[in-house]
Amino acid sequence: MKKTVIAAGMMLFASTVLAQEKSFVYVSNGDSGTVTAYELQKAQRQLKPIGEYPSGLKSMPMMVSQDNKTLYVSVRSKPYHVSAWHIQPDGSLQHFADTPLPEAMAYVALDKSGKFLLSSSYGGDLFSINRIAADGKVESAPVQVVHTGKRAHSIQTDPSNQFLYVPLLGADQLLQYRFDSHSGTVTANTPAFVNIQRESATGPRHFTFAPQRDQKGEQNLYLLTEMAGNISRLTLNKDGTLTEHEATPSLDPAIAANMQRGEARPLTGDDDLPKSAKPRLWQADIHITPNGRFLYSTERTSSHITAFHVSPIDGRLTLINSTPTETQPRGFAIDNSGRYLIESGQKSTQISLYSIDQTTGKLTLIERVPTGKGANWVTIVE
Repeated sequence: MKKTVIAAGMMLFASTVLAQEKSFVYVSNGDSGTVTAYELQKAQRQLKPIGEYPSGLKSMPMMVSQDNKTLYVSVRSKPYHVSAWHIQPDGSLQHFADTPLPEAMAYVALDKSGKFLLSSSYGGDLFSINRIAADGKVESAPVQVVHTGKRAHSIQTDPSNQFLYVPLLGADQLLQYRFDSHSGTVTANTPAFVNIQRESATGPRHFTFAPQRDQKGEQNLYLLTEMAGNISRLTLNKDGTLTEHEATPSLDPAIAANMQRGEARPLTGDDDLPKSAKPRLWQADIHITPNGRFLYSTERTSSHITAFHVSPIDGRLTLINSTPTETQPRGFAIDNSGRYLIESGQKSTQISLYSIDQTTGKLTLIERVPTGKGANWVTIVE
């Protein structure tokens, strides 16, 4: 009898824990000026809509706080600002603060302590660091604003939180800084940048760190080039500088053969490329699974998402395949289990939910669900 009671108690506890472990998905819709919310129901393998929240035209990059209680949304229409939203237990959003930003920010991130908001501006050629208060609000006065050079794109600190990196899409450089996690300030490393110039006009854009070191003990960084159609692998040195290694084509060669190298879009918008004889390569986003086995990137002109196997030995990439996806795919996210990928398209009013094969890394479409117009950023909260 006692064993039965204990077993029943354990089952109740387990079911309670599972009920509390919810996954929420947020998609920013730049043209609708909204954020749409969903619950990722893993047992049912579906996205359940929660609601849509007005956030301002050109609501684009997003980031979630370390405690999963606050969603930050960068609004790239005037007045430029970041809005902060409380994430409710049911996944709904409650707006509580707006903070001005120096420019229209193309990318936002948090440092690894969660105390500073990092934001970079493609049009303003700068990045800003703002402290986050105890209540989750971003403080108005920046800790530091750094003018970078042509077309700063993404921004992140390394896993140790000692160094910070910013790709310059218009200068074919990756800037490298030392980061003071107490003050939130940066100083240029020596050298101050890495040239990403295997060919002219590569357009370094987004990057991701491998979640763990490879078997050689190297920390790998993967940098997606918007216009060259490559992923450059770099390794992190002890002093925070980076060493570039091979560049891997980021699209199935059979598809890329019918395309030509891209060209940076005008500052007036990001929906169209200049006219050309062939479709132009136009990379967008890059992410790696939590276990570090598979990496994915998106290409907007052909509307594909491409999968790669990551070598555990030295971090080199091997092409798996390219999968057709939402029109003009911009952003995507991978859940903590590494089993699900959600992808958005700027020219689509739906998002795609994929399963990730744990052996091959291939994607299988599970379902498509409606979202707003101009969907471009996906954030998962678990």
